[in-house]
Amino acid sequence: MRHIHLIDTSSATDNVGDEIIVEAARSQLGPVIADAYITRSSGHDGLGASGRSLVATADVAFLLGTNALSARFRLGHSFMWRVGWRDLAALRNKVVLLGVGGNRDFDRVDWRQRRFMRHVLSRDHVHSVRDDVGARLVSAFGHRAVNTSCPTLWSGLGLERVPDGMAPRACLTLTKHRADPSDSVLLSTLLRLYPEVWFWPQQPRDLGYLLTLDGHEKVRVLAPNLAAYDAFLRSGPVDVVGTRLHGTIRGLHHGRRALVVEIDNRARDIGAETGLPTITRADVLTGLEARLRGPIPPKLTLPEANIQRFLDQFRTTDSPRDNRALTPAQSAKTSVGSGPYPAAPVTSEQTQR
Repeated sequence: MRHIHLIDTSSATDNVGDEIIVEAARSQLGPVIADAYITRSSGHDGLGASGRSLVATADVAFLLGTNALSARFRLGHSFMWRVGWRDLAALRNKVVLLGVGGNRDFDRVDWRQRRFMRHVLSRDHVHSVRDDVGARLVSAFGHRAVNTSCPTLWSGLGLERVPDGMAPRACLTLTKHRADPSDSVLLSTLLRLYPEVWFWPQQPRDLGYLLTLDGHEKVRVLAPNLAAYDAFLRSGPVDVVGTRLHGTIRGLHHGRRALVVEIDNRARDIGAETGLPTITRADVLTGLEARLRGPIPPKLTLPEANIQRFLDQFRTTDSPRDNRALTPAQSAKTSVGSGPYPAAPVTSEQTQR
């Protein structure tokens, strides 16, 4: 019996976008590991005593989505994928990335981060990353990766239902921690073009940011949860426009016109690599109205071969496709040696976390 552990980045998070990512990742992985015993732990909180015990007996531990790859040293620090010194023995050569992206652009990788990642990432598998920054980071760590784009784009999109013309409503998303003067132009343009403008706060702090912008009193606010957002997107035609990458992609899941405002490497890279409709912040100032008045065709091109190459590593004879690489059980039988990290002293500060 295979034991698969999932490092769940949608647990203990204040960002509902993480739920969208993990939902898609689990949906794609589910048929491939249908025979397995599956356990979970929180990516944001770290393993804890129970999590370490579970991972220690697992054949493989999947890190599910989000932009959790960093060039900066993250071991022992609070991060969206939290790993403590006491977690290292359990995670050694166990972690497989599934649709994980780079946290930000980088010029160099901290040598300590490289050593840390070489220790925990599986050397026996090809990893799945969602953007070019993630691919370059994994390569810098000394591991193999294929760019599969984000699991939220692999399937389940209603592209054939996306209309050419404008809807009578728009749904806006904003990102408080990436605030920019162009956000005021984005809001004012939507208010001018659409009879109804709605707002979905992907994080609670996004609503506070909206309330600082002129014209906010004309905007209707949705509840900040995925069920409310899905119900709204199902309720009728709406154009989804904003800075939240996965909140906007969710519109495509419901067959809605969607346009992502690029605020970092994620939308920029995924848009360039797949054809996901995006617009730069500079173009928001001059070209947003023209984009919205014209068709926004979501003609996506996905790296299907890379997606299958990644998933095929984990298929068994009972899976929908033949397995073409090492199974997690086979990987667990390989020699892993003592690894680069000996047991580290536990400080009182670490004990209190």
